[in-house]
Amino acid sequence: MSAKLTGAAQGFLSKLSAIQKPVVYNSKVAAEIAKTVYKKEGMAFPSGQQFSEARTYVEKNLNRNAFKGLTLRDIAKGGVVAAEIYTFFLIGEIVGRRNLIGYNVPSAKHAEH
Repeated sequence: MSAKLTGAAQGFLSKLSAIQKPVVYNSKVAAEIAKTVYKKEGMAFPSGQQFSEARTYVEKNLNRNAFKGLTLRDIAKGGVVAAEIYTFFLIGEIVGRRNLIGYNVPSAKHAEH
């Protein structure tokens, strides 16, 4: 039993080491592209003042009394918008997997042959 476990662990580690170089390389490439975009777009981290302004805005606008003025009509409109967003998500999933129901995953029996 111990030999099987050791063999499985060695097989896993060999597979892991085989993909280590491509993963590291692609991570470095993605980081360099992100740095280039960050510099070219003139992006910057928010300042402390911007953080405090955002916090004040959230505290002011998301208090418990914010929902008291909602009417049934407003809630119905929000529900319709949420349903539309969910529908577009589902359509995107169907298009992405190119199948109406589920993903096309090969079974274990098929993979053994």
